[in-house]
Amino acid sequence: MHIHISTLPIRSESKVRGVGIYTRELFQALQKRYSTDQFTLSATPQSGAELLHYPYFEPFFLTLPRRRAIPLVVTIHDLIPLKYPAHFPRGLRGSLKWQLQKYLVARSDHIITDSVASAKDIERLLHLPASQISVIPLAPSHVRTTFRVKKAVAADYQLPSRYALYVGDVNWNKNLLGLIEAFSTLSTTSLHLVLVGQAFVAEPPSPELLAIKSAIKSSPAQKKIHLIGYVPSHHLPAIYSLATLYIQPSWDEGFGLTILEAMAAGCPVLSSNRGSLPEVGGAAALYFDPDKSGDLAAKISELSRSPALRDNLVQQGRDQLKHFSWDQTAQLTREVYEKVLANH
Repeated sequence: MHIHISTLPIRSESKVRGVGIYTRELFQALQKRYSTDQFTLSATPQSGAELLHYPYFEPFFLTLPRRRAIPLVVTIHDLIPLKYPAHFPRGLRGSLKWQLQKYLVARSDHIITDSVASAKDIERLLHLPASQISVIPLAPSHVRTTFRVKKAVAADYQLPSRYALYVGDVNWNKNLLGLIEAFSTLSTTSLHLVLVGQAFVAEPPSPELLAIKSAIKSSPAQKKIHLIGYVPSHHLPAIYSLATLYIQPSWDEGFGLTILEAMAAGCPVLSSNRGSLPEVGGAAALYFDPDKSGDLAAKISELSRSPALRDNLVQQGRDQLKHFSWDQTAQLTREVYEKVLANH
């Protein structure tokens, strides 16, 4: 079996996190588990490939091949821009591109997605049958950290001694304005908020980032909110491990890989109860309702003040992680390849 995984559609800002991690980890796990198969990873089509896998899809950008001579598998991580059009304006060009993307994805041979929640969105918004969609969850990377590394990372990034952590993008669905508002109401004087991600230092700043910076500037807790830009993968486990708690405040998510990354580093997780997040976190996270006023602030306070609750969530997190591995992701993905090729 010769499978070509294309990096052509992956935009530069997606290569270091999210889609980039998925593509790299899947490719490495496939190579490790199926040594007699051939897997290639590049933007250039490979001669002799029997199946083409595009690991990325965006509705308003042209990310799919218009012409192909072999079967196509597409990974759709989420359809959040389609679910919330008021917050993700597509414009005329985006609308035209969406029409082509919708046509091309309907012609693909199979869809892979990360969660049951995303699979339901794909069925509803793309009008595709469930038989054409496979749910294959992601997994955290296994990067170990040490006391020496944690000490160095804490100094390099000037991390406070106690902090709530968020890692990711600044898109509307991340609900960072809600997080900043909730944090600003806390009475505790020792807890800080650390926000990590390339998007927090982007130039020129996006409208979402400008709104976030404005909210921080007007917050009474301004001096306790810290923006950190891109952090290399080998430093992230230390930042997770040193955090008092990790917060995923999102209105919606297609998966929520950072929840698993936090659990893998022994960090207790507080998450919203939306989208796929309860699916990923299971019983190992404390949940809040982003529509319920004061709920996020109350849960931050509860978790930050209770060592026993944090310890319990860390232990539950170890059990939850047993359900996710890149080896399993590779196995289930190859089964999709086999099924598609058997039907051609």
